[in-house]
Amino acid sequence: MSNELKVAHCNSCGKIFQMNMRGLCANCSAEEDTYIKALEKLLMRNRQLNVKELAETADIPREKILSFIRRGKIKLFDYPNLADECDVCAGPIRRGTMCSKCSTRIQDEIAHELEQERLMKERIRASSYFSKN
Repeated sequence: MSNELKVAHCNSCGKIFQMNMRGLCANCSAEEDTYIKALEKLLMRNRQLNVKELAETADIPREKILSFIRRGKIKLFDYPNLADECDVCAGPIRRGTMCSKCSTRIQDEIAHELEQERLMKERIRASSYFSKN
């Protein structure tokens, strides 16, 4: 049995700490819990706040709130105006990492590229067939 102390760098501040499930040191973990409690308190009073309004009211960076949403720390189903941002176009999304418009566009581009690749292979195969004869 090993008596090694497993340490890591805090994902938030970079300090070295004893590894845990959250990936945060004790200070950052407590700070995050305080932020989440403050956000939940504000949202209980006004469920109609959007991310920008929530950030201004709570004086918490917008990016941190979006991070909480993405990690599931704030559940969107109770708050109709809260939304995460699409990774591609930064439009509002309620789940996942991309809006349906961007997702569809990327899938169409992939399908187009695959079709072009298939056609190119077919042309190469046909030209090599005719050059052998």
